[in-house]
Amino acid sequence: ADPMRRSPVRSLLALVALPLAVVSQFAYTPTPAGMVLSHCVHEIPSGAQVEEANDGSLLVSAPPSMAILVIPPCDTHNGTYPVVVGHSKSMETHRDTRVKLPADYDGWLQYTAYHDEEGFDSFLGKFTVPDNPPRAPHILYLFTGLQNIDWIPKVDAEPRESFDIIQPVIQYPADWGEDHWSVKSWYVTLKAGALHSREVPCKTGDVVWGVMNRTGAESWVISSTVESSGKTTTQTVTNKRLVTQPWAYTTLECYGCEDCSTYPSAPVNFTEMSLTKSGGSPVASFSWEKNPKPQPDQKCKEDVEILDQTSVVYTFQ
Repeated sequence: ADPMRRSPVRSLLALVALPLAVVSQFAYTPTPAGMVLSHCVHEIPSGAQVEEANDGSLLVSAPPSMAILVIPPCDTHNGTYPVVVGHSKSMETHRDTRVKLPADYDGWLQYTAYHDEEGFDSFLGKFTVPDNPPRAPHILYLFTGLQNIDWIPKVDAEPRESFDIIQPVIQYPADWGEDHWSVKSWYVTLKAGALHSREVPCKTGDVVWGVMNRTGAESWVISSTVESSGKTTTQTVTNKRLVTQPWAYTTLECYGCEDCSTYPSAPVNFTEMSLTKSGGSPVASFSWEKNPKPQPDQKCKEDVEILDQTSVVYTFQ
């Protein structure tokens, strides 16, 4: 039997198998967009189509039947708990509930950013899968992503305005087993929470092709393909906020990276990256900015070198 296989309904309702952080009475789960309320993190089948309803719920057409399943808005106990945790200095809610970040959340330890007010129609690129760290962190993420606002977990307070991020992501360890890498396609919002497609395994030396491509005025496909196996995991999302995605990123994010032993020794190469604007015209010339809002608490010798607009390299040791 395929250890990765789950039924669409079970996949949709399952929480990701990641370490949890208990914040007051609610548990939070690490995601590549920060800590999200655990009951608001959902796995959906690859190929699912997601549309946001007026009340903030998500209508998910899940293959193979494409029957519509509904994910309700995230239950925050009437706003007592934020859907996404920002930083501990500004987490006081209107009910005076203090929500603190867990000690193992390291944030975006290195990243690059580029902003264009007109927004983008696509962000494509490849990234390599490095060796396994000698000791596994709780979860290590590397990804490309697009956001509607410039919000960086841990250094910024939780968003007070509508927010979303779309991102193809590699992670270590995989949900299905230690000593393995995997890739998923993610979509995170402040209303219904975080959705990720079913993970696909990858291994050291693999190259992942990450795609974020506009398919309509308010619709995007997020796709992650492992070139060696040809396996793809994808979701298509639709909501009004996706009309403009003006912030592009490449990112190293970690939970529980204690020291150099919880990092790979090999670099991660982001290559063949391209951005297009309205009508599919390429962004001919632009410059990535390195760590505009740096996370000061580094764990080893994390660094990102910007080679040009198409290539950046993340190193750890």
